[in-house]
Amino acid sequence: MEDQRVTILGLGNILNSDEGIGVHAVWEMQKLQEEHNRYPGIELVDGGTLGMRLLPYVEQSTHLLLLDVADVGAEPGTIVELRGDEMPLYTGIKLSMHQVTFQEVLGVALARGNLPEHLHLIGMQPVSLEIGVGPCEEGEKALPEIIKRAEATLRAWGVWSEKEKQLSSKRR
Repeated sequence: MEDQRVTILGLGNILNSDEGIGVHAVWEMQKLQEEHNRYPGIELVDGGTLGMRLLPYVEQSTHLLLLDVADVGAEPGTIVELRGDEMPLYTGIKLSMHQVTFQEVLGVALARGNLPEHLHLIGMQPVSLEIGVGPCEEGEKALPEIIKRAEATLRAWGVWSEKEKQLSSKRR
């Protein structure tokens, strides 16, 4: 079996309420990893708003799970999932020529032939993008569901299971 690199990237700006939902979700997963070794062999990354600096994580992963806010026009607070080719690349309105969207990072990886074979996004339709630290109340309530769906995606990819988690915990 080929070498796998499974990465979960939490994206967003934690200073704009729900915009930081992906970072808050990955922080929760990092706590579970530190306390219970819940995700052995899986890289959990707070990608924040690092833009193009995240390209190595994208290009070196075989399985990439993105946790982020997702404005798809759904009801605010709705959990959204997009798989691989469902994700638009090179889209979005820029406020500045210096601003890089994460879709552009994925587009560069695609153009260079390095887009991960397994690519999935789990996010939430934002309720609020106002200035404020932490997601709104609906966002806080959505975090457990985002993590539950992330774990379901990892299981569907065959890279993680509760049984493996329990075995690795016993080995410690």
